[in-house]
This record gives sequence, structure tokens and C-alpha cells, in this order.
Amino acid sequence: MTKLTVPKASTEPASVRPVPVKASPPPAGTKTPKGNKVKRSPRFYTKFKRLSTYAGVQLSQQSGLDQLPLTQRLQRRLRMQQERQQLNLERIIALSADYAPEHVSEREVDPDWFHHYCELALNIANPGMQQLWAKILACEIATPGQFSLKTLYVLKKMSHKEALALQQAASLSCRSSVEGSGRIYFAVLRRPSLLRLITGRGKAMLNLSQYRLSYPDILSLMDTGLLHHEEIESGELSKGDSIQLTIQQQRLQCTAIQSGLVLHYYKFSPLGDELLPLLTLQPQPLYLEALQQLLSPFFVVKRLQQAEADTNASD
Repeated sequence: MTKLTVPKASTEPASVRPVPVKASPPPAGTKTPKGNKVKRSPRFYTKFKRLSTYAGVQLSQQSGLDQLPLTQRLQRRLRMQQERQQLNLERIIALSADYAPEHVSEREVDPDWFHHYCELALNIANPGMQQLWAKILACEIATPGQFSLKTLYVLKKMSHKEALALQQAASLSCRSSVEGSGRIYFAVLRRPSLLRLITGRGKAMLNLSQYRLSYPDILSLMDTGLLHHEEIESGELSKGDSIQLTIQQQRLQCTAIQSGLVLHYYKFSPLGDELLPLLTLQPQPLYLEALQQLLSPFFVVKRLQQAEADTNASD
């Protein structure tokens, strides 16, 4: 499928496009309360003027304020804002054609849903976030009702940094044969026993920050409602119990060699699960290897081929 590429060169209307300006030096003789001259970076003035232009605020060299009447300045800013919003929406809708699936339902997209979608998409300017919104529209056209309005509003409030954290969390996510929701496994706990008291071996953990998912990232995803607010324990596994874990295209068959085993994981919320299929997953061979090493003292771990995994899943 040929993908649309957003051109690098700016296609914004002339009234919207920020005009490159040279940095102006700070006013001569500007002093701090202590009498020392303030040293300001020219880079600050370059960024400051660029943002001022983006906001529709044009400063004059003499008075510092535009000489146009206030009403005209307001109208200019609103016009520029509306042009940017229209351009954002057009880019997102055009990008959605890149993700057209083969199979499309006969049902139509709910008009109310599409109205809310358009209103929210108006202010999505980051190229990466625009791609995510485009994927949502393509999936909704193919299968109406796949994404709730609540998911759209959560996504609207999400920063680009939070979106990157979600993408990394998705790359570490597994699905088990017991339950289909996404989860990130990071620890194995053995319930108290006499042997545990003697050997001192009761819990093994992974440091997820080594795989670019820091604890602040996890807390942020919890705050946005994409992860459940607490780590979760699996049901207790007895010796001989088996569980199949799928991480991206890899499948692990894990058979307990001890009793009283509990897996710890972070679980994606229903909102997070809605977004997982849209994300571009990065291969995580180091995490997969570490997960195998984590489980090996407690389970017989076997990597399954696709045909083998399908057979086990159907049993």
C-alpha cells in the first residue's frame, strides 16, 4: 500500500506560517534590581518571536505592541487559529487513507462520533499524534464502534511524551492464554513455604527502566487511565500448571515446576487496550530474553513456533 507522506516543506497558508525573524538584542541599559545588566540569549528572542507570530501577536520595535486596534488584532489571531485547525484536520483525514484495511463493515460511522472526532482533531498538530488519530479514523470506518468517545477524550489530553511512553509500554506488553488483555510482566513471587524461608529465594523482578519504561512513565500512564492504578497478581499456579505468553510475534509456553507461584504485572485498562492495536511496536529482544531468564528458575520455558502455538491454543 502506498503511504501518503506529509511534505517536510510547510504547506500552511501565508497568514499561518511563522515568519522567520532575526533575534533582536535586549534593550540597551536593561538592568537587574542589583544594577547589573541582564544577559539574554539571542536564541530566546528567536523562539519568543516565533511563538508570538504563531499566536498572532506581532510586536513593533518602538512600542513593543502592534499598532493595529485591539479588535483587529483579535480577529487576526482567530483567523490564524482557524486556518491552523482546518489544516490539522485535513492532514489527519488525508493520512487516514494510508491505513485503509482490506475488510470494511457495511455499517456506517456514527455521525455524532464523527462530529466529536473532528472537533477534537482540530487541535492535533504534532505529526506523530496526527498519524495516531488517522489510524483511529481508518479503523472506525472499517469497524464502527471500535473506539469510544472516552478514548478520544483521553487521547486528546495526552502529551507527545505520554504517547511515546504508551508506545514503549505496548512494545513490552504480553497477552496470556488465560486472558486477552495487554499486560506487562515484571516479577515472579513464590508464596511463603519452609523451603523459601531456608533458601531466601521468594521473588524475582525485572527493572523495566532498563527497557526504556521508567516508573514515572508507568505512573503517567496510570494517571491518564491507560494502565490500572495498581500492579496485579495472577492466580496462584501449582506445579504442572501451564500458561502461554505472547509478546509481539513470540510465544512462550511456561510450565510451573513448583507450586505457589504468582506472576506480577501491570495491566492495560480497556481504554489502553483500545489503543494498543494502533501503535507501532518496536522489537524487544532484550526484554524477551530477560523475561525468559526471570521465569526459568520457576518454569520450564519453551519458545513455540507458530503452528505449535496454534495447536496448544486450540487444546
